[in-house]
Amino acid sequence: MKPSMKVALVLLGLNVFGSVPAALAESPAATQAVPVDEKINNCNRGLEQILPGDYYACEARYYFQNGHNQHGASELEEAAYWASKDAQFALGLMYFNGDMQGIPANRPLALAWLALAAERNDFDHQRSYAIARAKSSEQDIQASDALLKKMQSTYGDKVAGLRAMRRFNHEIAPLEDAANTGGIIYLRGYSPFPEDANTVVAQLHAEADKAFQGLIGTVTVGPLQVR
Repeated sequence: MKPSMKVALVLLGLNVFGSVPAALAESPAATQAVPVDEKINNCNRGLEQILPGDYYACEARYYFQNGHNQHGASELEEAAYWASKDAQFALGLMYFNGDMQGIPANRPLALAWLALAAERNDFDHQRSYAIARAKSSEQDIQASDALLKKMQSTYGDKVAGLRAMRRFNHEIAPLEDAANTGGIIYLRGYSPFPEDANTVVAQLHAEADKAFQGLIGTVTVGPLQVR
């Protein structure tokens, strides 16, 4: 099972309440980056089309763990585009503290990301947003509110959540057809060999349930949007 974005951020020393622990600040991953074009082997390529939010969040973890913070931030934004609340939460924490080398603090942007992450009423996300807002100046809060209005049209659940659910429903349909006829599927990254379609589809639906928790039922899924 992949570690959650929250766990990955704790390992990287990001939190709303403190700075990077000395042991983490001196870790090899923080001081000596591996080549940025090194092949990423630990992310399930098969998820990129089906659950892109999960896939790009995994890529972000890889880049952060190997010292490429700006690439990691870019991948988090891509995951956020596909309605990953953990990615939006991670971006909020990252910009709130400014603890990541090469990525300065930006309190208004941090608050906007944390507000987006809290849309689905996750307790931890809502609590972190409330604490971050309480620690911010009135000027930063006003700036974040203006940013949030702009960002909702791209990253808010009414747009990004709808986009992600449409993508999943479109991509899972042929796999479900294979499952209904007792077929087998080869999905890159799940296993080195073709697997029973019913097994793969069940696994993908379980991952989608986690990714869309708190979202399903709040939007109506229509035609696919392709980026």
